[in-house]
Amino acid sequence: MLHLPLSGSSAALLRRLVMLSWCLLAAGCSSLAGKGYLFTRDGQPLQLSEEVTLTQGHKRLEFNPQPWLASRLRLHDAQSELSLWTTRGDYAGNSLFIDSQDSGLDYDIQARWREQQAETIEREESESCSAPGYCSKPVRRLDCGRRTYREGTERYEDLEDDERCEEETAVERDHFDDCPGHRTARKRYRVYKLLVSLEFREPFSDSPPVAEFSGESHYRQHAGETLAEGRCEVY
Repeated sequence: MLHLPLSGSSAALLRRLVMLSWCLLAAGCSSLAGKGYLFTRDGQPLQLSEEVTLTQGHKRLEFNPQPWLASRLRLHDAQSELSLWTTRGDYAGNSLFIDSQDSGLDYDIQARWREQQAETIEREESESCSAPGYCSKPVRRLDCGRRTYREGTERYEDLEDDERCEEETAVERDHFDDCPGHRTARKRYRVYKLLVSLEFREPFSDSPPVAEFSGESHYRQHAGETLAEGRCEVY
């Protein structure tokens, strides 16, 4: 898999641009933010490459636990930063493995996380809906000179290929089965955070990690479960 530590080389810049393009096209760059502490061996700076060195201390973390295609993992403070592009294939369940041979770093990186629920909340929200009623809507119709026929009618289908008729779109006020509207819904959300750990390990070695990050994400919430819905009021 392709991982891109920040560097000034043109090759690395090109690869970063390619990955960023993939990410933007796939809308897969949505990151989770959090914070924690990086412990290094004997408190010494962690040299990951010629360009990247991390020091022991408090760090901020950004990563996407469920990317669609590509995402960025970023561990940083005011003085140092590690930034890597990862792909969906690097993930397995609630874990992420970054191979040093792919990333160009001196160490493998193993990330793991688990969900910790905080509370459940309920609230009322206004949401879009549709219902039968009178409203103004854009409709497709055939203009056949003296008469017009709305899409969905039998005459529209009969005359759709008639060269004497022209297709057009117009706004009409009439009775429709799917007029836009809004309603009040009561929903339940589960609030949670992710507990995250990162281990920096020597390649092909079972020795203890040379550095470990332990942190947690900001609070998030799962998609709401609808408990009750009011009547759909047509605009």
